[in-house]
Amino acid sequence: MITGGAGFIGAHLVDYLASKGEDVLVLDDFSSDNRIVSRGSDGNELVRVIKGSILDQQLVEASMQSVTKCYHLAAALGVERINNDSLKSLEVNIKGTENVLKVASKFNIRTLIASSSEVYGRNPIMPLTEESDRVLGSPKVARWSYSEAKAIDEFYAFELHKKNSFAVTIARLFNTVGPGQSGVYGMVLPRFVKAALSHQPLQVYGDGSQSRSFCAVSDVVEALVSLINTSESVGEAYNIGSTNEISIKDLAQKVIDVTGSNSQIVFKKHSEMFGDNFEEPARRVPDISKISKVIGWQPKKSLDAIILEVAEYIKANEV
Repeated sequence: MITGGAGFIGAHLVDYLASKGEDVLVLDDFSSDNRIVSRGSDGNELVRVIKGSILDQQLVEASMQSVTKCYHLAAALGVERINNDSLKSLEVNIKGTENVLKVASKFNIRTLIASSSEVYGRNPIMPLTEESDRVLGSPKVARWSYSEAKAIDEFYAFELHKKNSFAVTIARLFNTVGPGQSGVYGMVLPRFVKAALSHQPLQVYGDGSQSRSFCAVSDVVEALVSLINTSESVGEAYNIGSTNEISIKDLAQKVIDVTGSNSQIVFKKHSEMFGDNFEEPARRVPDISKISKVIGWQPKKSLDAIILEVAEYIKANEV
């Protein structure tokens, strides 16, 4: 089962598992503009789709009775979405996850939860290990509500593991990117690529010195599948991401160069986009030695290759 299987990462995971001959059940409410249509689910008898919300506890329980593994990816995400509708996001990310985990634990379902690098907040010490401290700002800053929700999800999962021997693994994702991702909720790479292909200005928030690392969704999917199939990962959290750091300003220039665009880079204050109560971590880079040791995983796809893939997808689908 994949909750959020119609979303960006979920749809890629559906395709991957279906290509390996796995029976896949998707539960998704199709509410996100970041969804893509899975190629694997189109007329594939291995894939079944249920339209519904993880907030519907009865539906979650009914859906999971014949499931042996669960990838819990369903969530409200994206900086803009969290900032604009924090209450709804908190409900989905906390109550929805509680529903999924309760049922998974009850039925003894091997589970992997997609968490986020946001749990680390604005910790300035890089690279971030799985034991790094959480450093957050004021509760008045809506951005941190996503970090809190994901941390609560993790607490809940770890406690179920301790008390019920629940076989669960946490995957903390760092800026997963690739074809099919939408820029609607502030995802920076598809937003930049779409602007570059239209020769429109690439809008960089702040001065562009903030840095991130970007990992191909194809690499992330392989990591998720390997983790859920590895008993050693039970009860543990793992960073999944690229260790190649790049500033957002340099990312914008790279997108322009790789796509051959004549776009310009323009700078906007964060307050223009997100209001006054907004904070942006200066850096966010993972240490991936833990996952490398357990499953031998390393990201393979370069950022240039990812940009080209995203550009080809946008051109083919006119999104």
